[in-house]
Amino acid sequence: MKLVAVVGSRKLPASWAGRVSQVVTDLFRRGCRIASGGALGADLFALQAVVRLGREACKGSQVFLPGSVMQAPSVSREWLLQFEALGGSIIQGSVAGRATARSEYVGALFGRTVELVKASSGVVGFVSGPSKGTWFTCEQAARSGKQIVLFSADGPSSIHSLGCGHWKPVGCWQGAWRWETSVPVGRRCRHGIIVECCSCGMNRAASYPKEAYDEAN
Repeated sequence: MKLVAVVGSRKLPASWAGRVSQVVTDLFRRGCRIASGGALGADLFALQAVVRLGREACKGSQVFLPGSVMQAPSVSREWLLQFEALGGSIIQGSVAGRATARSEYVGALFGRTVELVKASSGVVGFVSGPSKGTWFTCEQAARSGKQIVLFSADGPSSIHSLGCGHWKPVGCWQGAWRWETSVPVGRRCRHGIIVECCSCGMNRAASYPKEAYDEAN
């Protein structure tokens, strides 16, 4: 059973909740289970979708937190408790149950994300605005050679490159893009660096075909 991370911006508009729910439902129907980060926005929409699908969807699904459930945003706690009651697994982070400085909490967030990516077979991200945390998640997945699918609330022109490769439209999900590396995982890219470690081109404009951009607009 594959575990797929469904994550994204805390500022993802509420109008996108239905899109996130549809992706979660599609993945569940394909036999996948869902991992997420327990934050607001896209993470909360994904968690709500899993809970609404019921016990079968919750069993095998996982939420990775930087701390404990009680340290999660108040609007998320009820959903997290329902998720756990229905058989979902909550993985507490390094700052669980204790007061911390902001810098330590931010470190716990990054640690949570690394563990989430390690546990997942792929990532579906929803970005809106800078979405630094979502891009960090995608970069970690790219370095591990895992499949990445991305939706952007701001349109395809806001999508960044993840290194040596390009974005390709996804046929089954309108508005989605899949990252394809230019060389197989473990091989050296044009910069002489293995794909898992290549950071060339990160945070630059994405390299997708002009015709694909025109089609998406």
